[in-house]
Amino acid sequence: MEVYVLRLGHRPERDKRISTHVALTARAFGARGIYFDTFDKNLFESVRKVVKSWGGDFFIEFVEWKKLLREFEGLKVHLTMYGIPLPQKIEEIKKFEKVLVVVGAEKVPGEVYYLCDMNISIGLQPHSEVAALAVFLEKVLQKVFTLEFSDAKVKVIPCERGKKVIKNVDGKREEVFDSVF
Repeated sequence: MEVYVLRLGHRPERDKRISTHVALTARAFGARGIYFDTFDKNLFESVRKVVKSWGGDFFIEFVEWKKLLREFEGLKVHLTMYGIPLPQKIEEIKKFEKVLVVVGAEKVPGEVYYLCDMNISIGLQPHSEVAALAVFLEKVLQKVFTLEFSDAKVKVIPCERGKKVIKNVDGKREEVFDSVF
């Protein structure tokens, strides 16, 4: 299954950090790429730097959101606390080869509820779009603990204490151990 994310309502002066977290969560949890309805050069460059270091072919692009929602060939899912709870629709969602997940920054236009095939909730209480996207991607793709990128220049090695990182710089592999004690 291929999952893509559409971020609606990004306000560069207010949402830089949270929108960056939406993009990084999308990448780390297995989405193929993210679309934004607002161009933010700094945000796009920041995410592309992460992809270059940590690997993968994740993309970030600016789009006209209505056009994308009308033309996307696959299931369109809007994450909103007002939707049908994910457990009631997860098996239906998993049947699709391509899914576009819509997450808002501010109140989304009412049209989104009608242009999407499903309005899905991740819980029925207020919470962040980062949390909603993470839960959705983990439940649908189940990749977060197994996802690896062969072209990664940086890789975390799980360990019980401290931090262990392998860096591959200019073809030279070096282990970096940074103790927290």
